[in-house]
Amino acid sequence: MKILLTGATGYIGSAVTEHLAAAGHQVVALTRGAEPRPGRAWHAQVVGDTTDPASLAGAVGPDIEGVIHLAPPSGDADVDTAVVEALAAPLRGTGRPFVYTSGVWVLGATGGAREVGEDAPTDPIGIVGYRPLIERRVLAEAAEGVRAVVVRPAVVYGRGGGIPAILVDRARGQGVPEYYGEEGVRWPTVHVDDLAGLFVAAVERAGAGTVWHGVGEPAVPVRELARAAGRAAGVLAAPHAVPVEQAAEVFGPLFAEALALDQSVSGAAARTVLGWQPERPGAVAELTAGSYRPVEVFGAPEGAGTDAEVAAIRRLVAEVEHAQQNELVDGFLAVFRREDPVWTTGHGKRLSGFEEIAAFTRKVLPGATAGSTAVYDVERVLFLRPDVAAVNVRQQPVGPDGGRLADRPEGRPFYVLVKEDGVWRVGAAQNTVVVG
Repeated sequence: MKILLTGATGYIGSAVTEHLAAAGHQVVALTRGAEPRPGRAWHAQVVGDTTDPASLAGAVGPDIEGVIHLAPPSGDADVDTAVVEALAAPLRGTGRPFVYTSGVWVLGATGGAREVGEDAPTDPIGIVGYRPLIERRVLAEAAEGVRAVVVRPAVVYGRGGGIPAILVDRARGQGVPEYYGEEGVRWPTVHVDDLAGLFVAAVERAGAGTVWHGVGEPAVPVRELARAAGRAAGVLAAPHAVPVEQAAEVFGPLFAEALALDQSVSGAAARTVLGWQPERPGAVAELTAGSYRPVEVFGAPEGAGTDAEVAAIRRLVAEVEHAQQNELVDGFLAVFRREDPVWTTGHGKRLSGFEEIAAFTRKVLPGATAGSTAVYDVERVLFLRPDVAAVNVRQQPVGPDGGRLADRPEGRPFYVLVKEDGVWRVGAAQNTVVVG
């Protein structure tokens, strides 16, 4: 299909563009100016501004086979209603799709309900106060022969952006991770690339007059997101609760209310009916060992293939951390290749072969984290070959609350990883204690 996309230059729009193009669609981007945008996977550009409905006349020409409206709302209900009219009217009687982007904040606080679905009544918070009105206006187009669809994304993360990036910046600037409102606040979340996949599914096959929740994880404790954001910022400290009134001084009262909103929202319907399959790491994992903490990469060309390999290497190191922190002997041994691995421990003990490493691990790992454990962060990856990588890791000792133990030295593990049967494993490891 040839699809007009508003908000094509934005955080979500960039991902949706890529996924539409990968699915064989032609993206016609609505942009405020006609200047070319190199590097975009756009078929064409059309000039228009979603804060000026009159500028959209002619944007949806007869060759446009669908519209995805991703541009943010203007803040004026009348303007946004007029934008929907301008974009949807040319589609009437054609059965072509019009997909509108709303958000789960229209549901308000979900209280004790577990994973509310699309049939839940709306109770919008202030920042999205008139959004349900626009949703109803869009869905009414189904009676006019438009395949009108509403997608409500959760809190979007991934690619180093979205609201979680604010948590990272605040942790870095304040020197402590912070979250807002009550300790039990939860956010439904979705990775931006998984969400882009839902938009593709919606424009291709969602029925007229339907609403879909773009939710990968229904209820992530924001305190854990804050802790992970601190990790991404290099701040190892217990998360700090910020009252909504204090947050309002930084973010304004409307956004502060949104940050403190407790929700549990289901995305199951899109999985069941549309076949949507969110598959990216969860929000905490992405903050801890993903796009919010860049890694220096050498010896490999830039691109999606290298990014995927680096992500897989980071997941392997995260497995090391998880096994160490939870004293999982089998989990720790699973990161090593079976054929002749070698490991020099932080105390200088040299181990050769899988059986020797296994015997040592079974002896020392149980009980090792009684007073402290450690976090592991990948800092540099050198690809010696496509299937061999040298990896520098920073190992920091932490206490039970996740705070940095200042009286314990850091470690600098060095791993030589080998990719076998599509899986990265440790072939050689050296752990060096940093002496201050």
